[in-house]
Amino acid sequence: MTSEKYDAPGAGAESLPAADEWGGGCGPNCFTLDGDGFTCARVLDEPEVWRVELLMHDTFLPSVNAFVVLDGGEALVVDAGTPDPMNDTRLMRALLGLGVDPARTTLFCTHAHIDHVGLARELAEAGARVLVPEGVLADMRRFAVEAWRDEMAARLAAEGAPAAEAAELADVIWDHVVNFERERVAFETVAAGSPVGCGRWSFEVVPAPGHTQGQCVLWEPRSRTAFLGDAVLFLCSTCIGFWGEGEDPLGAQLKTLRRLAGMGIEHAFMGHGLQEGDVSERCLANAAHHERRSARALAAIEAEPGRTGFELVGELGWRAPFDHWAQTPALTRWFLVSESVAHLDHLVATGAARRERGADGVSRYFPS
Repeated sequence: MTSEKYDAPGAGAESLPAADEWGGGCGPNCFTLDGDGFTCARVLDEPEVWRVELLMHDTFLPSVNAFVVLDGGEALVVDAGTPDPMNDTRLMRALLGLGVDPARTTLFCTHAHIDHVGLARELAEAGARVLVPEGVLADMRRFAVEAWRDEMAARLAAEGAPAAEAAELADVIWDHVVNFERERVAFETVAAGSPVGCGRWSFEVVPAPGHTQGQCVLWEPRSRTAFLGDAVLFLCSTCIGFWGEGEDPLGAQLKTLRRLAGMGIEHAFMGHGLQEGDVSERCLANAAHHERRSARALAAIEAEPGRTGFELVGELGWRAPFDHWAQTPALTRWFLVSESVAHLDHLVATGAARRERGADGVSRYFPS
């Protein structure tokens, strides 16, 4: 492991809410974090795992999870939510309610999106050790810089998006990535395959590219427990956005889903929502879902060769308000366009379709 430390002002206890404003019971092994229904609840006994539900305010997902593993006076926090002012106190209320000592706490970040790393600074300033997989750091360095925002805008324009929309969509997703180095959050890096300990338990760092290039999950084989970030969800299909022309994030996601399906995971803790059935079945069903959407894209290309990526978005079977596209939130439009382009990148990577750049700088798609 390598370590990078930065000086930062400490977080004051005066920012926490009064004790009588939270902590009510909500059932066995559960306590409230506020009056709005957000809770900290025990979701597994061995290892002891608590789910902290945090607010999501700008997507179709209502909340994001942080998980806390407790053992032998140590705590492992997996992901740190999004930096909404209410979440700052929600997460700290949960840790206080669990009796967590920040000096004996490790935060592990599964990937670089702001809804999973947004409160890392608060934990680091309170004394927690922050672990970032090497691949996640690489994503921070690659994606959370203005040059990447410009590359995304250029790629969207090359896919046929109007210039103003290309810039708007690049801006909205660039606002959702974080770079700990630039923002001076103290952290250490951890390599794939390394152990992350908490008391008697040791979790392996396992790469899970697709949703992001560097995403990693934590796997504990004795209890068959995995912390999956956004590698697979039960609430919806994980969004797969494009990376760079010539790359194949959807292909990476399909490999990740099949690898997770074969691991024998029994207890899955995901970034959004909860496990709602067999993990292997969900992984394979999600892979089949992506393959059906790619098949729709190919059928659309074969039916009308020469369309741009932007023109093909509506052909991929999204349940989306295309009649009111301009009124659709920019982040939702980003999800729809970027995953559509990822499907087209996959068809090109697998040789099912070809991309031709015209004299106008816009790419069009044809069957191979």
